[in-house]
Amino acid sequence: MSAFLRPALKFFLAFFLLYAVLTGISLIPQVGFFCNNLYQQPTEPILKRLLSKAYLQLKTDGTDPDTIWIEYASKKLVMEQMTQAKEGQRSVMVQGINSYVQFYNLFLTFYLFFIALMVLSPLTFWTKMGRMAIGTVIFYGYTVFKVWLQLMSTFNEPEIAIYNTGEFALRIIRSTLSGMTLGVNILVVLVLWIVLVFNKDNWAAFMQKVASIRS
Repeated sequence: MSAFLRPALKFFLAFFLLYAVLTGISLIPQVGFFCNNLYQQPTEPILKRLLSKAYLQLKTDGTDPDTIWIEYASKKLVMEQMTQAKEGQRSVMVQGINSYVQFYNLFLTFYLFFIALMVLSPLTFWTKMGRMAIGTVIFYGYTVFKVWLQLMSTFNEPEIAIYNTGEFALRIIRSTLSGMTLGVNILVVLVLWIVLVFNKDNWAAFMQKVASIRS
């Protein structure tokens, strides 16, 4: 029993120490803004393609690295206002609507959790780097999907009405979004780590170890 518990305890202590260090570094404003901007660069064009009925812009306000502001407007409404302006021989100013997401709760906190697990995993360096890259892409895609659900829910609000997906589809969107809690984010990271780190041989050895402990 102690032969299993001691390495496990060492692993978890090392993990929590590494995760605390990474979290502390991420809370430095310059680091937080860098990560925030890095996340926005691919995310904005992806959301623009997925939500083609809206004009979208992602940005930070320079005061809080935890906030990603999303400014949006209906393309249909903008075109109507521009047409009316041309007919009336006057200028038009389109006012966008602002929403926001919390970057740390959406991505960075849980991504650092994943990175800490991967760094301490018993894999060769290049295998670790490759699987870390795969996990990064998958978890990033999960978070973008979450933002897409949030915006689709907002865009279906009657006062905004950029989209009208129907009651049934909207119910599915909002039910899925409500299920993507912080706890589910942790679960996604743990499942990713298990799938990426443990191959068939590792699983077999792990199960034999558990069986010997139970007996």
